[in-house]
Amino acid sequence: MMLDKETAALVAAMNAAQSDLHDQDISLQDARLGAREMFLSLAGEAPADVDVTELDVVYDGAGVSVSVPVRSYRPSSAGADVLPAVIFFHGGGWSLGDLDCYDTLMRDLCYRTGVQFFSVGYRLAPEHKYPAGLNDCLAAVRWLHGHADQYHVDVTKLVLMGDSAGGNLAVSVAHHLADEPIAITALHLIYPVLDVYSPHQQYASRVQFGDGDLLLSREAIANTAVYYAADPSQVHNVDVSPMALPDVSHLPATSILVAGYDPLHDEGAQFAQRLLAAGRLRHYSCFASTIHAFFSFGTLPVAQRARQLVATQLRADLAL
Repeated sequence: MMLDKETAALVAAMNAAQSDLHDQDISLQDARLGAREMFLSLAGEAPADVDVTELDVVYDGAGVSVSVPVRSYRPSSAGADVLPAVIFFHGGGWSLGDLDCYDTLMRDLCYRTGVQFFSVGYRLAPEHKYPAGLNDCLAAVRWLHGHADQYHVDVTKLVLMGDSAGGNLAVSVAHHLADEPIAITALHLIYPVLDVYSPHQQYASRVQFGDGDLLLSREAIANTAVYYAADPSQVHNVDVSPMALPDVSHLPATSILVAGYDPLHDEGAQFAQRLLAAGRLRHYSCFASTIHAFFSFGTLPVAQRARQLVATQLRADLAL
């Protein structure tokens, strides 16, 4: 299948306007500003009937007080009803992106599903290398579980979701919580990055689509690992590369969505096969005509279709 016409037009405009946002020849500040401008300009319309609250999760991070911003999204019509909750970790190669970049997406998914969303503003690399971001995400989930009554959350219906590097974090959080008394109902991974240690040739999609003219490049994937890992050997850690997990049967029921023209397509598909073999795959969806990050680009018709599919899957997972 070819790129759909809207994605093709967007790719052409991107290639004419900007370089790879993860290019180390670009300053990190400029890369972050570029990512923010791109996500905000392509976000699309945000539903109005969603109540948004800014929260602050404070925890002890190895003797240092750490503050993690969390943004809550709740249907305006819900009142004080107890609702299921989706805890979302944003993408950006562990080094780009923020709560604002994903604000419209969170509002849209909240509106479509009728459940509460919590978006986690974890600390970014390279200023805060692994495991800082992961620890922030874990702390946010534990904090929410402990404050569920205050925020009208049904702790028997918690979902973890993330896109790209956020999908990576979602898997790692679920892995760590497997031995804790926090039940995760489902895991939703949107074009996750799952392997930053294998040669790119391990995945045909990286070779075919990773030259840099489809937003995400092989160089970008390598650079994000350099930013994130405090030591090169950490790329083999299952927290950094969940594909290295020897067993996935302890993970929650998992849904994976991939894009056909994404360098990360094949690792997502392979992880789905491992989940299927372990009896843990709930849904696998491939949007064959589009690129990495498309789910955030609400101006694309294919993103609207994908969001509706994910919303339907979420409601089914939560028995709504």
